[in-house]
Amino acid sequence: MKINNTSLLFLLCAAGAASVALTGCKVCTAHSIQKVEAATDSGAVNIHQMGGDINVADAPNGASLHTMGGNIRVGSVASFAKLHTMGGNITVERAQGSVDASTMGGVIRIDDTNGPVKASTMGGDITVREIGSSTDRRDIELDSKGGTIQLVVPNNFPMEVHIQLATTRNATREFHIIDKLGLKQQESQGWDSSFGTPRRYIREEGVVGSGLNHITIKTINGDVILKQE
Repeated sequence: MKINNTSLLFLLCAAGAASVALTGCKVCTAHSIQKVEAATDSGAVNIHQMGGDINVADAPNGASLHTMGGNIRVGSVASFAKLHTMGGNITVERAQGSVDASTMGGVIRIDDTNGPVKASTMGGDITVREIGSSTDRRDIELDSKGGTIQLVVPNNFPMEVHIQLATTRNATREFHIIDKLGLKQQESQGWDSSFGTPRRYIREEGVVGSGLNHITIKTINGDVILKQE
């Protein structure tokens, strides 16, 4: 029976412990995707696998990437990026469009983006840097169950800010909300035990400019840093 290259590639991918859906991608290995390059005239890059790192150099038409255990890195993505790993770090170097990133345990870093961002981790730091100007609304929602969150926005970025920082009774140091925006900050006096481990809160709210973009940040036992540049 004659097997062509396309059929052989499919069999190799199916033989590994991964379920992989690719559109316009050039590289596939049996057990994990180590590097993927999308053709400029292809559709979105779609990869869903049971384990291993995912490394996408360029996704000009969007990317949906999912691994059960491993790091995800995207060099450049446009339109949208939906990224999920059960245990690993997520890195996006450049994004034009929305980014939705989540990990059960790892660091999330989104270096340069000009779209809305939703990022969550069960334990790790989150760093996001918004760039450029836009009349379109760019809502940002960042949530870590244990880590420092840093958000950098342009100087003229209009936003409505809601920040909540929880410190547990067994924390090894104090944590702070750090910014130079003059927003209203309140600190709870007693310990709240409604979530199990007793915790106290620092909350900060305020509006900068028109308040067009809604910023929501929540973390436990980590600093929150909000910067303009």
